[in-house]
Amino acid sequence: MSVDLRNDLNIELPRCRGAYLEDAPDAIWNDGDWVLEPKIDGNRVSLQIGVKGSLLIGRNRQDFLKGVDRAGRFRNLSHLNQSLAAIACKEFDGTVLDGELTEVFTEDGSLDEASKVRRENGEFVGYAAWTVLFLKGKDVRGCSEAERYRMTAQVIQKMFEVQNLALIERVPATEENLKRFFDRGEEGAVAKKLSGTISTSSRTCRTWYKLKGDKNRTVDAFIVGVQEGKSGGSGKRGVKPIPNGKAATFTVAMMKDGKMVEVGKMANLSHDMRSCGLKDFENYHWQVVEMQISGFDGKRFRWPRFLKFRPDKTPEDCVFEDQVGGNDEV
Repeated sequence: MSVDLRNDLNIELPRCRGAYLEDAPDAIWNDGDWVLEPKIDGNRVSLQIGVKGSLLIGRNRQDFLKGVDRAGRFRNLSHLNQSLAAIACKEFDGTVLDGELTEVFTEDGSLDEASKVRRENGEFVGYAAWTVLFLKGKDVRGCSEAERYRMTAQVIQKMFEVQNLALIERVPATEENLKRFFDRGEEGAVAKKLSGTISTSSRTCRTWYKLKGDKNRTVDAFIVGVQEGKSGGSGKRGVKPIPNGKAATFTVAMMKDGKMVEVGKMANLSHDMRSCGLKDFENYHWQVVEMQISGFDGKRFRWPRFLKFRPDKTPEDCVFEDQVGGNDEV
């Protein structure tokens, strides 16, 4: 099969609904139809297996501003892991897996910093698959979560010789198992309903919930503005501070109800961001960041603090409704 299924058929990777523990639907813990998977912090990509090789396609197939034709860094990420791109299997030609890439290589062939840390900590590095979207060219998104997981296991078992290809861990959805994930240092978990399917009309999967604890209260947003810092003031001497040419905070935004809305002023900037953020703002404009927050006051996030850039995401991924959560019935 020579077609690129995701791009040719205009298919996006499903998004989780966002929820902190206090927002998680009670059904997750009560009806026995839910499981938990560890939330992995890597690069979200799909892996399409072919007869002569495989395609690694980013979570987004288009740039927020420039369109599909100029979205090379999202459209094909096979260069990030050549061993995975070399996977070939005639039996599973046209199979598209959805998962997380945690072994990323730079242009000079060395591991990126995040992958080095994972390896040093004894964490899995490679590609962890959690579901299959197409099996041998057939769209299986309408199958149940349980059925797709079994299909995914069959694909992984067939290619057991690929050392950096694995099936995501899955355990019953209990508060004890969630605590076990937190205790071993996981960022959180994803709760999935075994009887649920993946919608083909909405990118958000209503039966996938991302669960984080208060100590891991983070959100993704994108940069839309910058505020200049001031220095040299003295209240005792009556001297007012003057602009210092450096960035003090970045204005960040999310997509809400299909529109861009500002959600706060992000502090805790790195040295480079403070030094270059004002004069070279275009280098930061529209970039997605992960930031720590202390809550939401109805209009803005409280005390948003920069944690890291998310080059694998675009502004379209920063959806307010998905990240803040809620108690909609599922």
